[in-house]
Order: sequence, then C-alpha cells, then structure tokens
Amino acid sequence: MRSSAISLVVCAIVIVIIFCSGCVLLNNPFQLRSPAATPSPSPSPTMEPVAAPALFPSTSVAGTQVSASETTIDYRHTYQVLVVNPTKLNTTVSRLFDWVYREDPYSVQIPVNTDLYLAAKNSPNKQMTFTTGEEGEFYRHMMTDPAMDAFYTDLVKELRRERYNKGMNLTDDEYLEMLISFVQQIDYDNTTSGNPRYPAEVIYDRTGDCDDKAILLNGILSREGYDVALLIFPTMKHATSGIRIHLATNKPSFRVFSDEKRDYVYIETTRSRLIGLYSDEYETVPEPLVVPVGNGTREYGKIDYVMTIFADIKAIERQLAILEERAGPSRTLSRDDYNAAISYVNTFNFVASTNDREAAMMAIRNSELRHNSVCLSCG
Repeated sequence: MRSSAISLVVCAIVIVIIFCSGCVLLNNPFQLRSPAATPSPSPSPTMEPVAAPALFPSTSVAGTQVSASETTIDYRHTYQVLVVNPTKLNTTVSRLFDWVYREDPYSVQIPVNTDLYLAAKNSPNKQMTFTTGEEGEFYRHMMTDPAMDAFYTDLVKELRRERYNKGMNLTDDEYLEMLISFVQQIDYDNTTSGNPRYPAEVIYDRTGDCDDKAILLNGILSREGYDVALLIFPTMKHATSGIRIHLATNKPSFRVFSDEKRDYVYIETTRSRLIGLYSDEYETVPEPLVVPVGNGTREYGKIDYVMTIFADIKAIERQLAILEERAGPSRTLSRDDYNAAISYVNTFNFVASTNDREAAMMAIRNSELRHNSVCLSCG
C-alpha cells in the first residue's frame, strides 16, 4: 500500500434491536480504523475515532396506520380513578435526581407518598387491555388522575427552584429543554411488561421505559403551561412526547406531527437528544396517534435551530456515503478523506447525544462539513 493512502475499515453495520416493553433501542457500531497511521483528531468535538451509537440507524417497519380521528374512546366507565387508602406505613420518601443540562449540573429531592405509590403500583388499571389506538386516552387518564395532583405539585416546585438556581433564570425555551433533560436522564428500564408505570412510580423507582417517561414528561410540561401531546406509534410499539411549534415554512427539513389543528415535533424521552431529532425509521413510519395533553399554550421557539441542525446532520450522512463509495473495494482513502470521515463520525455522534443545541451547532461548524458541503450552521 502506498504511504499516501490509509486503510478505511468499515465494520459491517450490525443493527442490534432490543425489544423492551414498547420501546426499540438501536445500536449501529460504525468504526473507522487505520492500521497504517494515526490520523489527526477532529478539532471539535474531542472524541475517540470509534463512533458511539449512531443517531439515525434504520430498520424496516410494518403495520397498520392509526389516525387520531379514530380514537374517540371514553374511558370513564372503565378507567378507575386511583383510591389512596392511608395505611400505618403512610410515609413520604425522597428520591434524589442529578442530571446535566448543557454543562450545568442540576439536582432535586422529590417527595413521594408511599400510600400513593402503592395505590398506583397495585391499581387494577394495570390489568386493563385495549386495542391499538386506545392507548392515548388511557395514558391521558394516568397523567390527569386527581390522585397525582399533590405529587406533581411537589415535583414541579422542586424543578422550578432549579430553574432559578444560582441566578440562572432560564428562559421558557431553556426551561423546557432542562425539564426534558431531567426525564431523559432518568434510568431507562427495558425489563418491564404490561401497562405503564404511573408518574409517581417512575420517580419512586427511579426508572422507566419509553411509555412511562413520556407520561411523566407530558404531565410535567402540561402543568408548566406548555402545549404538549403524546405521540404514540403503534407500528413501532413506541410512545414519546411532542411539543407544539409554529412553522414559518411549509417545507421543514424534519417531520412534523399534527392533530389537524396544531403541529408538534418529536421529543425523545429515553436518552439525551435535542428536541426535534428522531431516528431514520420515524421519517416514513405511519402517522402516530397524537393526543394533546392539558391546556398549555407555550410553544418551542427555537425551531429554527432544529431545522438547521437536522439539515446539516443529513448533509453529514451524505458526505459519509460519498467517502464510502470513494473508498471502493480496496476500502482505502487518502489521509485527508480519512480525517474528514473521522470528523463527520465524531460530529454526528456528538450531536446525537447532546442536549445543548448551541454546542451541537458549534460542533458542526468545527467539523469538515463547511469545507465539503453547504453548512447551514456555519453561517
């Protein structure tokens, strides 16, 4: 091999799919290695050349579309409001949560009444069965159950205190992002089965799956005045949250989900990710069930950031495809192309795992994208 060429080893893209109580986790170990030389690191972000789990792996989806108009289910005759029976063990326990939003640490102690926890855990609602498309009303009852009001009052009180902690005074958009980061960083549980946990259970257990965490997050955001909705994807066996936006264009670079009155963007609840970003399979999956929650009116105002970052991430994907084709059967690239590939992979995966939109845009600006393609973040 000539010294001017560096071997590009692309591991077979192995998609590991883990089915877990209504969630699908994907891992795409895409690696770049050089047996001949050690390339110069990408200036930003500082990461190892071996990629972390990728943001947009693909998988095939099959199923039947369920539209919002088909869900006029009235659960008042079947859903049973939680009845909290005081016991001799009636106590309040505190659960500590630490998380990071941007680079700032946050911490809350959240009280949970043990009688409420037992009532939720042992509720006969956990045994309810329903057909595809009926989940929305059931989940909404779980969020708005009167027994949860005192719990949410205590929870929101602690979160509001963090909003103004150390004089930070977060804006409405920043507070929204901070609240989402709080739920995203609650431990993910892929071992549960049956109907979801109630919000008090998620806090008490300090863990939850996608449905559990979506119900918790929507309960928080709706009580803090945000216009939110549950997004339920029956064909994906997945539920998550959506935040309302106002589009200035009818051709956004990302998918928008609507209840035919309002537009919402995707919020991932199971891991740290920017508002609006979703995996590739959600680009073509049938329309989800959109279930508005509460009476909030606040929208997410930084949607232009989402459009810009999403467009640049797609551009990075295209550049990686070009480099893979250029490598050809010999799987070799020039040193410059190899270093560009490392920059793209590192930047791609940094954006995949950050909750800081400004840091995401800065990483894109510092990548090789600006030298090889249109870079909207670089303007």
